[in-house]
Amino acid sequence: MTVMESSVRFSKGAVEALGRPAYVKLLVNDKQKKIAIQVCDAKDENAIKFCGNNRNKTGNTSSDITRKASSVTIRNTDVLVAVQKFFTFSEVADDQIAYFAMDGEFYPDEKVIIFATNEATSGVAGKRGPRKGSKHATKSEK
Repeated sequence: MTVMESSVRFSKGAVEALGRPAYVKLLVNDKQKKIAIQVCDAKDENAIKFCGNNRNKTGNTSSDITRKASSVTIRNTDVLVAVQKFFTFSEVADDQIAYFAMDGEFYPDEKVIIFATNEATSGVAGKRGPRKGSKHATKSEK
């Protein structure tokens, strides 16, 4: 799991371990400083949309096995507030992003991954996309 100021990202491995669920719920243990995501269904009162539907380009539903897992990024404000309270982000340049990354422990019987925030490592990465202040030539300028 990677926590940034604007999002929380779950790795491809985490998504795959959980079985690409449509919904998960976030569990927070303030005392132990642990965060968990657990598979749930849409009817769960704390359900958070996790993986998109499994439709291919023809509109037919495809099997979870045939679709490759990809990372999942959540920008839900409630999730950000619940998770970010464990971290203090350092000031970084405009073209960088501060983050905290941690591995989780998967419990297959409960379909849950638990992350210990005290084991998180901090880092800084470059932002993707055009740099602030850079000018890109349009077709008419070429």
